Amino acid sequence: QRLRPFLPYAYFEKDNDASGGSKGDFIFRDSDGDTEYISIMFETKNEMDTTATKHRNEDFFKKLDSDRIKKNCEFAVLVSLLEPDNELYNGGIVEVHQYEKMYVIRPQFFIPLITLLVQTSRKSLEYKKQLILAQSREVDVTNFENSLLDFQDKFGRNYRLASEKFKTAIDEIDK
Repeated sequence: QRLRPFLPYAYFEKDNDASGGSKGDFIFRDSDGDTEYISIMFETKNEMDTTATKHRNEDFFKKLDSDRIKKNCEFAVLVSLLEPDNELYNGGIVEVHQYEKMYVIRPQFFIPLITLLVQTSRKSLEYKKQLILAQSREVDVTNFENSLLDFQDKFGRNYRLASEKFKTAIDEIDK
């Protein structure tokens, strides 16, 4: 609730679509009202102390990345209580270098990671909009140049034809 004023178009929902054979746990998406600028696939993992075979965080990276791609999400985040004695994962937000835009966090870093990614993505949205505007202007200039060349070509052809007809008319009058 306390984040809603800052994320008026955001939604966070359980991923119930297993039509692709697999699904993540949750998906977060936000937009500026028109353009989606961030999407995050979340997978959560916890292990009971009584579990015989202990899982490692990396056991879930490949599936999480696959789910991220299938659901067209930009980021993938594993929220994990696995490997409780691993100082790397206990230290904060961990980037998974083997996979693009993937992170592992402990639950206490859930909100800080979302706000960090949202702020960064919002800034990149402005750059994307500026790039689209610049590209459209470049296309407009290209279209203008093409139209100008087309006009020049047609005008030249029409002028040549008119000159030939005028010359022929003058020649006929002289005869």
